Amino acid sequence: MFDKINVADCLVIIGLVTALVLAIFYSMNELAMSIASGLLGYIGGNIKTAASTKGDSKNESVH
Repeated sequence: MFDKINVADCLVIIGLVTALVLAIFYSMNELAMSIASGLLGYIGGNIKTAASTKGDSKNESVH
């Protein structure tokens, strides 16, 4: 049910979340907004890529 965890993606997400929390803590609103939008875009891109890669691998095994 679960695929292998991608360590590089986890490190990027942990780093961005840490930077977001620090930016909010130090009242850097513009930086926090930029980091939050980048984090959402990164996660959304990874989910889209993972879903299409998973679908491609399933199609190859059928042929």
